[in-house]
Amino acid sequence: MKHFKTLLAAAAVTLAGLPATAQELVKIGTFVPEQSVGVARVIKPWMEAVSAETDSVQLQGFWGGTLGKSPFKQFELVQNGVMDVSWVLPSYTAGQFPEMGVFELPFLFRTAEEASIVGWKLHEQGLLTGFDGVHVIGFFAAEPNALFMKTKVDDLSGLGNMKIRAVGGIHASWLESLGAASETLSSAEMNEALNRGTLDGAVQGWTGMRTFKSLPLVDQAHAVPAGAIPFLLLMNQSKWDALPAEAQDKIMMHGGMAMAEMGGGAYTAVGEEIRAGVVDEGRIEIVEYSEEQLAQWTEAAQGVHQAWIEATPNGQAVYDAAVAALTELRGSM
Repeated sequence: MKHFKTLLAAAAVTLAGLPATAQELVKIGTFVPEQSVGVARVIKPWMEAVSAETDSVQLQGFWGGTLGKSPFKQFELVQNGVMDVSWVLPSYTAGQFPEMGVFELPFLFRTAEEASIVGWKLHEQGLLTGFDGVHVIGFFAAEPNALFMKTKVDDLSGLGNMKIRAVGGIHASWLESLGAASETLSSAEMNEALNRGTLDGAVQGWTGMRTFKSLPLVDQAHAVPAGAIPFLLLMNQSKWDALPAEAQDKIMMHGGMAMAEMGGGAYTAVGEEIRAGVVDEGRIEIVEYSEEQLAQWTEAAQGVHQAWIEATPNGQAVYDAAVAALTELRGSM
């Protein structure tokens, strides 16, 4: 009996030294640095909120391309399980997310909140496709792009024969409708081309211009809502399926609509802060457009909208749902 009690005591000591539950490591990778808005103001706060409510997963960040540097390979890397979670830019994954082009249509969305909230609603309605092998944790968008110019023009009518960087095909179509020659480049390639003087301007958001240190390379900004850049936070499907239900609940409690609202608000706030700093500095000329002028350029862009609708399977349904959600959202604000 004495020997049995000794064994029980030893076993108790051993068990006391073990964690109550084994944590599942979740590797979260981005190609952008830790100080970027998406990481610092959206992904890391999401990680902290989830970690505060569950001990069953350990969320670990790998920033700045540690798990894969190419922005064009992020979806492939998470789909194949090289990283468990990745921040994916749909416009860098040609053909994978056809309906995502609706967010890039110029003059449709006026704020990051609008694009982010409408984006999650479209996902909930099952109108966004391309998620084979992944689970969608969240959808958010940057503040609508502006047009940043190294070569100054009076307004959009002056872009004829200019070389302008586009993020994807939608931006390229819009620029070409204005007579510009579009070039689809990453932010790093854009900087190099602006620095060499082989590029006249670029479609980009204020936050992106600061993140990639592009502001010193331009002399003018046209304040037009030239489409929003949508972002996805995706988890490898097999990894998602292996997580405890309790962890899944916490991940999505702070993902989904909560992430859309947080992400949209973060990008709006930071975008306004950056723009205010540019105004104070006074070096970059900011060209403002009146509501009447914006209405005229919106009408001129309708051909780009219609072309996207016709070229996209289920494009009309997606576009109509986006407009309906946008109208409802603006009516409630």
